[in-house]
Amino acid sequence: MSCAVRGQNAATAVKEPVAVVSLLTHKDSLFLSVAEGKKFLLHPVKAKQTLFSIARYYGLSLEELFEYNTHFRTDPTLRTGTRVKIPIPNRALKRYKNSKFVVSKNVPVYYVVQAGDNLYQICKRNFGMPVDSISKRNKLKDNNIRPGQLLLVAWMGVEGIPVEWRPTRSFTKNDAMKERYDEEKKRKREGISQGVCFWQKDSKEKGDLYAMHREAEIGSTMAVTNPMGGRTVYAKVIGRIPSGYESNIEVILSPEAARTLGARDPRFFVKVKFLK
Repeated sequence: MSCAVRGQNAATAVKEPVAVVSLLTHKDSLFLSVAEGKKFLLHPVKAKQTLFSIARYYGLSLEELFEYNTHFRTDPTLRTGTRVKIPIPNRALKRYKNSKFVVSKNVPVYYVVQAGDNLYQICKRNFGMPVDSISKRNKLKDNNIRPGQLLLVAWMGVEGIPVEWRPTRSFTKNDAMKERYDEEKKRKREGISQGVCFWQKDSKEKGDLYAMHREAEIGSTMAVTNPMGGRTVYAKVIGRIPSGYESNIEVILSPEAARTLGARDPRFFVKVKFLK
């Protein structure tokens, strides 16, 4: 089933005053994983669902959906049974049943055990729950678990996730820089490289998306992608990398650009496209 999404405004796509249709029922199951401290669900695609309806259901913009499912940027085709990766805020997970809990209004969420996991780590570090709670809920005989095992850890309301439960993020500036890059690429040669990205992690600077590079044309726009998560930021090249930096430093980014990529460490691996 094809989903035409290319012409939509990703920054505002999920904010139109249209009712959100429930895409799941209590008979469905959601699989959850944890990567770099962030929780992700795998949404099971059903007939007639679109990228737009899925994004709206989970309180995301299309751009955010593309960030975690980068293949949709080039082929926005949905097939029944496909799993779409969705970041989920902690408040959307109902860890316990209370007096108001209604089975028919909640989807069970299962954690998929990974190699190296132990029950204490899963319960305490990932979900802030006592081991006994997960153990009893899943009728475990002991604390031994195996990769691929499913553990019922929580539930999510069938109504989806309100957009206000997610941190406010603006893609307006990055979208504008991307359009600029696409236009410049028509007139210039594109170079591709990869290496270490450096940024001033302790800086409080905000707002500007800029970069320094050894080859890119100064004043042009470049695309920097963080393979961990698939995020891409488009930044203006303001100069060359100063002498004194190691040769493996491929690009220096502004704090705002690095944070847009989800950077946590002052050095991280990136893939770069630039114009010359």
